[in-house]
Amino acid sequence: MIKFKNVSKKFAGSEYGGLNNVNFEIKNGEFVSIIGHSGAGKSTILKMLIGEMRPGDGSEIWIEDIRVEKIKAEFLPYLRRRIGYIFQDYKLLNNRTVFENVSLAMEVAGATRKEIQRDVPRLLELVGIADKSKNFPNELSGGEKQRVSIARALSHNPILLLADEPTSNLDKANSFDIISLLLKINNSGTTVILATHDREIVDKLKKRVITIHKGSVAMDQEFGVYYLPDY
Repeated sequence: MIKFKNVSKKFAGSEYGGLNNVNFEIKNGEFVSIIGHSGAGKSTILKMLIGEMRPGDGSEIWIEDIRVEKIKAEFLPYLRRRIGYIFQDYKLLNNRTVFENVSLAMEVAGATRKEIQRDVPRLLELVGIADKSKNFPNELSGGEKQRVSIARALSHNPILLLADEPTSNLDKANSFDIISLLLKINNSGTTVILATHDREIVDKLKKRVITIHKGSVAMDQEFGVYYLPDY
């Protein structure tokens, strides 16, 4: 379970750039979309979940039995091995092949050579790019690059998958392919949190939607649609 309790964060010189007393819980296995205007706090929430950003005093952030905002810096890598993160700009190593981009993430997490040789082909098959294992990122389409990013995020069997605007650089067809892949991963039991601006995707998902407005939870719909309050 994920829990935000009275989570606040203020940024100097920004009226709404942080969070203001955010409260929500996400059960294991849920698929949740987080929506909001630019600067509403969507990415801030994701960064707090991986310990990249610390909240203000009095805030509580829980992943299972881990109090995230209290965790010491030296233990953050252990937390992050339980979380997969998908970026909108892929963050692939351009001088490494598809196979190497995924295998390097496994090496960093302590996987053996045997585990890498066994699991990377399986992951590439799962995300639909097994035939691209020897290609470099500059030889891939945007949709294919995002599939590599997803395979990398799944390489350490995370309990939680965070997707920060994963379709923002993709056309409509590739966007829905990526969302279908996230649903497939969610159906296997992985909790998925999707931060997105895409109205059509949110409306078609018919999943839970948390709306962040000016740093606060404005709406929390169990089977939600895309709706943003006016400024």
